[in-house]
Amino acid sequence: MILSDADYTAISRNGAPYEIFDNPGPYPENVDATDAVNRERQVAEHKGEVKEYEMQLGAMSWARKAIVGAVDDCWLSEVKSPHVGFNHLTPFELLTHLETVGAQLDFIDVTELQAELFAPWDQVEAPTSLFERQDKIEKQLVKAGIPAQA
Repeated sequence: MILSDADYTAISRNGAPYEIFDNPGPYPENVDATDAVNRERQVAEHKGEVKEYEMQLGAMSWARKAIVGAVDDCWLSEVKSPHVGFNHLTPFELLTHLETVGAQLDFIDVTELQAELFAPWDQVEAPTSLFERQDKIEKQLVKAGIPAQA
């Protein structure tokens, strides 16, 4: 849902790709009309398929809303549909779009990040949050091609 097929296959237990369920429809296609027990089994299996499909739709909707809620509107304005909003995109497509619209850090951004990284500790901030913030800054700088400070 939010990983590529190759990434999901690499981390899955049995190496199987993520299965996206198709809509099973309102009623089973081939129902055995001659045997009541068999027909009830087919209907019960179909109800299970419908539940799986609905759960997958709900998970995709939640993930899409979480991504849209966490990101500023300007980053997603290109893909927002005036009629359906973001419902025409999967969460993976939203994340892929966000990865492609991001720009490289310029000199001013790098200078600001380095100034924030080397700013003295104000002792009001907890040490763990200071280290987390500095790790995040270092990751941004490494991503921009600036080597990590030893």
